[in-house]
Amino acid sequence: MAPSISKIGKEIKPSATLSLKEEISSLEEEYGFKIIDLTAGQPDTGPTEDVSAALLDGGKLHKYGAVQGDPELRAILSELINKEIGVRYDFRNITITVGAKGGLDILMRVLLEPGENVGIMTPLWVTYPESVKLAYGVPCFLESDGDLRPNLEKLRREVEDKNIKVLLYSSPCNPSGVVYTRDELEGIARIVKEKDIWVISDEIYAKFIFDGKKHESILSIEGLRNNAILVDGPSKRFGVPGWRLGYVAGPGEVIKALTKLQGHISSGASRPAQYAMRVAYTSQKAGKATDYMRQRYERNRNIFVEGLNEVDGIGCVKPEGAFYAFPNIKKFFGCKYEFTGKEYMIGNSIDFRNFLLKKAQVAGVEGAPFGMDSHIRFSLATKEENIANALSSIKHAIEELHSR
Repeated sequence: MAPSISKIGKEIKPSATLSLKEEISSLEEEYGFKIIDLTAGQPDTGPTEDVSAALLDGGKLHKYGAVQGDPELRAILSELINKEIGVRYDFRNITITVGAKGGLDILMRVLLEPGENVGIMTPLWVTYPESVKLAYGVPCFLESDGDLRPNLEKLRREVEDKNIKVLLYSSPCNPSGVVYTRDELEGIARIVKEKDIWVISDEIYAKFIFDGKKHESILSIEGLRNNAILVDGPSKRFGVPGWRLGYVAGPGEVIKALTKLQGHISSGASRPAQYAMRVAYTSQKAGKATDYMRQRYERNRNIFVEGLNEVDGIGCVKPEGAFYAFPNIKKFFGCKYEFTGKEYMIGNSIDFRNFLLKKAQVAGVEGAPFGMDSHIRFSLATKEENIANALSSIKHAIEELHSR
């Protein structure tokens, strides 16, 4: 016998987007084929040379720094938020966190009492409900409409019926790529103000918007300053998810409490990484690299989504941003296929994911952890060649499925 671990330690779910690597490697080793991996929630390119050089130079910062984050970086972010969103936050109302995940984790502890409800708009990022549970809150899933967009009438009812204290969403949305319009954000803002609740806007994909559209933020809507909190960071923008940096901007009371908790949880974010981000957010070279990534991923979207929608049984809403495709694959539930002499039935998104792994040698992430078991997520952040080859393999595997 051994002492028991906590209930939350037993029940918390692993990150679906990070836990597939081992399974992919195992299949490749066992069967000798190469899988096209479209699971990664990260750019396929890294930082520009000037940013990488700044990280090395920042290695001299080997002692503890300010828990709230480097003041110069926070001043840069204050100007950036004002330029890109149109609202000014004093640098004292911004905290640098250990990734956007780290910011969300501490935010939930700051905002929630045990048992309070967080309304998470679906489809959702897999970490949202787990971060709520870690703070002993209750995640409540708020359904989108048929095009994966916010249903404002239903949202209003559910916020009231479920006694929601915090509303949480991402735009551009991971996994759907939906970008909320100004009208949709104003509708959400009215609900937030009428009910006097918190709203957290995750804008980590704000630089990846397609078709010439403009990023809109709920933080820019008048009268919402005391209720709205921004979560963002450099990981997608500059291709540095491994550097583990994010930031939170919001009301002073929230930021002060978040900073106090961070002092005990992590002591603050990496100082060398923060030093490098001073360069990244002011570098023309880094800005151009981000825009080039966006152009590439938009081309990948055009190829992949158009091709998916030609497949009988698949329906995919055209992503307006981020770098994912999130097709509906529910029509394949009940279908059977054969692999290594065994017959398998597709009954849910995990089964469909496994079908593609085995028959198409393409890896996506099942839709269930995103709140929609009827879907599957593919990353577009890869070479165009991988997108074209994956699409061809998926089409061939599904043609075989239809022929059975």
